[in-house]
Amino acid sequence: MEIALDDLVEMKSKEGEAIGRDLEARINLTLSIVEDVEERSPEKTEDLRRRLKARLADVLAPGEHNDALVAQEVVLFAERTDTTEECVRYRVHCKNFVEYLSQGGAVGRKLNFLLQEMAREANTMGSKAGDAQISQNVVLIKEELEKIREQVQNVE
Repeated sequence: MEIALDDLVEMKSKEGEAIGRDLEARINLTLSIVEDVEERSPEKTEDLRRRLKARLADVLAPGEHNDALVAQEVVLFAERTDTTEECVRYRVHCKNFVEYLSQGGAVGRKLNFLLQEMAREANTMGSKAGDAQISQNVVLIKEELEKIREQVQNVE
């Protein structure tokens, strides 16, 4: 009986290490996707500026320009769609997640809580996206978070 229990403990330990490596790899993958979101943010603002100028050129008479209006709209758009705060908080949650994993012990509830917070940040990024590429990246993040959540169910 003692040998069987020792074998069980060893097996659970190996399984836990494998799950931990998988979770950390998935967290790192989501962080790389968040980097893509951050890199795209300035591009989407510039895309809007170009589209607004093109639309105004279609509407206004030749030689008429309203650069102030374009600048005002671009600033408002940039403020409404800025995901910097969410990306920073997402990174902090990921850092804490990896730290809890390395601590060992009963961390399942803490990891679940962090996953909820990470999902909340991803949802906010998605709602602020205003851009198809960022929206796709948010979907990828949420897919990975769901896979992580399934694995965390195996953590005590």
